[in-house]
Amino acid sequence: MERDNYWTRRVARRRVLGGAGTVALGASAWALAGCGDDDDDENGNGGGETSGPGVNPGTQTPPTPTAAGEVIKKDGTLNLRQGAIYASINPYSGLDSGLLWGFTIFDHLWYTPLDTGIRENFLAASIEQQDPLHFTVKLQDSVFHDKAPANGRAVKASDVKASLESAAKQTKISNSSWWTQIFDHIETPDDKTVNFILKKVDAWGFSSTNGGSPIASSILPEEIAKDPTFMDKDLVGSGRFQFVSHENGANFKLKRHEKWRVSGEPYLANQNYKLIQEQAAALAAFSAKEIDTLALTNKLEREDLEKKHGKDIVVDSVDSRAVWLVQTRGDGAFADERVRRAIYLALDRKEMITLMALGEGKMSGPVPPAFGESLSAADIEATYGKSDVAQAKQLLTQSGFDTSKEYSIKYIVPGDPYQQFAQIVKSQLETNLGLKIKLIGEDFGKWLSQSLYGSDYDSFITYPTLAYDDPSSYIGAYGKTIGGRPNRAGDVDDELDGLVTKQKEILDDKERRAAVQALQKRAFEKAAPFIPTIIRVTNDATWAYVKGRVVGRGSYGLFNGKVYVDKG
Repeated sequence: MERDNYWTRRVARRRVLGGAGTVALGASAWALAGCGDDDDDENGNGGGETSGPGVNPGTQTPPTPTAAGEVIKKDGTLNLRQGAIYASINPYSGLDSGLLWGFTIFDHLWYTPLDTGIRENFLAASIEQQDPLHFTVKLQDSVFHDKAPANGRAVKASDVKASLESAAKQTKISNSSWWTQIFDHIETPDDKTVNFILKKVDAWGFSSTNGGSPIASSILPEEIAKDPTFMDKDLVGSGRFQFVSHENGANFKLKRHEKWRVSGEPYLANQNYKLIQEQAAALAAFSAKEIDTLALTNKLEREDLEKKHGKDIVVDSVDSRAVWLVQTRGDGAFADERVRRAIYLALDRKEMITLMALGEGKMSGPVPPAFGESLSAADIEATYGKSDVAQAKQLLTQSGFDTSKEYSIKYIVPGDPYQQFAQIVKSQLETNLGLKIKLIGEDFGKWLSQSLYGSDYDSFITYPTLAYDDPSSYIGAYGKTIGGRPNRAGDVDDELDGLVTKQKEILDDKERRAAVQALQKRAFEKAAPFIPTIIRVTNDATWAYVKGRVVGRGSYGLFNGKVYVDKG
């Protein structure tokens, strides 16, 4: 039995403080068009109720009646959009495959969805906290996919240890060094027991969203964890789907793990990803039922589909991604605090909501509004929502900023919302400040592998997901290091850095909330290089024949084993 402790108290309160939304079968993650650690997707039941590895009787599974008399049709295929071509299938290469691989092919010890704030055990049968620096995980029965090198053997404690230690050494996966920062070491006294010894008290604790990265916390066979180059050619995990094939980094095919840990699941026999890079082509493919669900870029697309297909589709909306403008390099063009302040004041967030989100959005501080630690709506309006072009011009003049030069902003392509936001930022900075802005669109895979931590640009646009369960996932950007790496913005206020560290060490809810809010106000006062702007609303269209949807928010839907397809 779990002991009552800070982390169990904390996640329970998230049910009250957290905002709930709705989303269909995956927002931007299912389209694979997003950026950041992982994406915001549907909330499902995943591993909440487990009963051992479970054995599926194979193909042609007979229909299963539910208690309500509903007949579940198994063995169907779910067709999803893939929005980008990936240079490598190896998630350690820098591919943001968190929800594609991390919650399908691979499994995890636990997960805490943002909507409920209640940790759900996956590979973990139980988690017991001995003291703030020591907790023990007992593993439930689970087996790897029946392919080399694991060949269907049981998941063991040594696999957990090897996986997390291997992830901690990776430099290209987001938050990979979280384990290194927090954990002193991992002990495995037997095949079913994993002891975690922490270096220091951390409020994020083991209720975190797997350390911030589905890949960094994915459990691999020990043989692969010790030699991750194996994943250049094949992927083997214990998740509900097994990797089958791909075509040069596109059109991925997965099949059901017949001995997944949840008995009788997944219902689907196959999950396929079809490469469709342009949104117009994706809309056409959805209408032709070539794909079963689609993340929409605006409410006009939603209204058009609803008019065209009526009750044959289900459309849900949810707060999706925050949008941030990041001014990089402490020795770069935006090193002067007055310049950054001018940009803060020149950005018109209300116009962003009108133009980008067509009114379906909200202003945001560093911590999204779903959190109790977020600033109040009034504080956000008075600080991050403030626009004053006259003062912005005055600050720019005082700083001696050279407006005759051209400054670059990078953004991710494809993805209409990202390009649209980049155009809005360009227009506002050119109109309001007289700047010359060059936009550089870059392929998603290249962005993650090369540019994310590069310096061949003056600023970039990023899109933090709303999938995490703790404010540290967002305000960590204001510290001197992010995931163990130097802050790519390069200019970090010492007081801000101290507040980032301090808030993680506070276990009292009220005290921590105050510390996090103080940090956000300090970030505004110092015009910190990471500039929050707005929260987008994502509309997700799903054909009504896709059953078993559980709507919500929090990087969760891709491992909902109860989804099935019933085309009649």
